[in-house]
Amino acid sequence: MNSILVDTNVLIYALDQSSLFFERSVKILNGEQNQLFIATKNISEYFAVCSKLLVDRAHAVAFYEELRINATILYPNPASLQHFQSLLAKYQPKGNRVYDVEIVSIMMSYELKKIATFNETDFKSIDEVEIYAPK
Repeated sequence: MNSILVDTNVLIYALDQSSLFFERSVKILNGEQNQLFIATKNISEYFAVCSKLLVDRAHAVAFYEELRINATILYPNPASLQHFQSLLAKYQPKGNRVYDVEIVSIMMSYELKKIATFNETDFKSIDEVEIYAPK
């Protein structure tokens, strides 16, 4: 069983049938061997991106409701805040990279190592995670 945190871009690509990553995103989300996790940070990013892309709100909400049924939602907690502070010191991220470090800190607090993402550059320099991006 693959325990995987799903990054926001995988969710967005799974909504867009014209995306080059659509089929791979759906494969990740529907993979029977995958146990899916989503951080609350990813949920807020998902809705922010959907609103920017003018995704029909009812469609975005319906997709989110499916995610809630099929994935475990992870919340920040005292342990994730400690990890976040350590990661900030270690990587000294700037700009949007701070959000990636926050996501990793939440993963660490739940002892997750794998993240499904197609934005590999966001996470490849962070030693604490492994990128899961099946072909």
